[in-house]
Amino acid sequence: MRLRAVLVVLIVVATAGFIVGTSLERRNAHHEPAAQLKSEVTAPTAEGGGESAEVHAAEGAGSAPPVETHAELRPLGVNIEAVPFVILASLVSLTLAALAWVRPRRVGLLALLALAMILFGALDVREVLHQHDESNVGLALLAAVIAALHLAAAALAGAIRRAARA
Repeated sequence: MRLRAVLVVLIVVATAGFIVGTSLERRNAHHEPAAQLKSEVTAPTAEGGGESAEVHAAEGAGSAPPVETHAELRPLGVNIEAVPFVILASLVSLTLAALAWVRPRRVGLLALLALAMILFGALDVREVLHQHDESNVGLALLAAVIAALHLAAAALAGAIRRAARA
């Protein structure tokens, strides 16, 4: 009973974190164009003329080493961070948690749950790399915590499955 409760809590907290993280990322994406617009405003020089931030960035571009970036993951060209997919993933996760609570001895269900949590954990690790590349330390940390929760849920589902088979 306790392991089952811990499993459900892990899944619910990871799902809540996923929803919060995607909401924060979406909010940050909406604020980026305004920040870019502010950075492109011309800065006056000693002669009274102005140079844009782009000109200064282009002048110093040769001195910075190239940075490898991880683009957003889009399997089959689909944005998996779009609101309908976030809702779908959340519903799948919470449904699996509810089924694990109601049917804790279903070995196949526990295997499916463990597999889903491993998949979600892998996507979270991918998101950690992406957020790190974007210099979003807070979102990278949140994604790492969510990945740990998903992987812990997968391990716990596997342990419950082994106990149910015995």
